[in-house]
Amino acid sequence: MVRIALCIAVATAACTPAQAPRARRIGEALALGGVAGLIVTAAATGLAGGADTKGLLIVFSVSSAIGVGTYAAGDLAEPGGPRPETRTERNHRWAKILTERAAGAAREGRCARVRRLEIRVRTYDPELHDFVFLRDPEIAKCLAGPPPELAPVPSVPLPGSEPAPVDPEPAEGARD
Repeated sequence: MVRIALCIAVATAACTPAQAPRARRIGEALALGGVAGLIVTAAATGLAGGADTKGLLIVFSVSSAIGVGTYAAGDLAEPGGPRPETRTERNHRWAKILTERAAGAAREGRCARVRRLEIRVRTYDPELHDFVFLRDPEIAKCLAGPPPELAPVPSVPLPGSEPAPVDPEPAEGARD
């Protein structure tokens, strides 16, 4: 028994990244099988009126321990960290973030910002733009109105306000 445990320990320590998924699967099966065996043995002991099950308890405990060790070795042997994000995934994530920002700007009445963000969202993820961005009610209200540069400017000053000063002649050499 000790010899088998030693062989499995050496084999799991030498686990390569290519073998890692198989080692995790085997370790999971051993650990769950050991735990299931312990539960069945404990239940059988209670039903059998105190039958001698010490040997079975040891076997299932060792099996469970080896399974946990094998699973851990397989987990540690696999290259760590998340896989790199693809350009499509990154653009989708950015489009979602910008959509959330545009919704906040629309609630605050900053429609010019919503229009600027709308162009970027459409560039990053046209599908999200069409099915999420344009269907937000607050954003839709902002986009439905005329753009700020085309909004009509009142020709008559509002009551209680002074007209803006107008520079009669630009300085010489100054360009617009």
